[in-house]
Amino acid sequence: MILKSLIVGPLEVNCYILACERTGEGIVIDPGDEPQEILSAIAEEGISIREIVATHGHFDHIGFAREVQEALKVPFAIHRDDLSLVEGLADAGALFGVKVGPPPEVTRFLAEGDEVRFGDETLRVLHTPGHSLGGVTLVRNNIAIVGDCLFAGSIGRTDMPGQSHDLLMVSIWDKLLTLDDATEVYPGHGPPTTIGQERSTNPFLR
Repeated sequence: MILKSLIVGPLEVNCYILACERTGEGIVIDPGDEPQEILSAIAEEGISIREIVATHGHFDHIGFAREVQEALKVPFAIHRDDLSLVEGLADAGALFGVKVGPPPEVTRFLAEGDEVRFGDETLRVLHTPGHSLGGVTLVRNNIAIVGDCLFAGSIGRTDMPGQSHDLLMVSIWDKLLTLDDATEVYPGHGPPTTIGQERSTNPFLR
């Protein structure tokens, strides 16, 4: 599987482009900013995007999803519990002084156990709320794209409305830490890590 990451926007969000090596079909995860850079990266790789998927609905992760969606003419998927964040995208951006585009058109709601398919590849959806009510993790074999649930050496913030530290810790312990230690973790910000590394060294998980 092809996995390409771009750091976009003032909050340095990791936007991921995944694709099937055989068919060239792929998805975009969290196109939060710099849509032209994202579109150029897709074109350079020759990928045919099937869907845009959001790990959660915060403005830094979906701020320019609509522009990418309209350019590629593809569906946009997010968990239903983050629909209010999509609808309030402009207000959230303004609150932090960050320019965002219009909200994307939601065409599919993700839920626990759903699948995201492209070419020969399949990602399994885990509902991992806490940083937001509709946070999801996308899992394939030894890869987990976790949004802002878990970071290298840290966890997602939970000090704002709609967030819950207790809920986040349940998501981490009951969903993420049941994955194999060799699982590569690709977070919404910062460098990749592994489940084993976080299990043994993350101070929030001791």
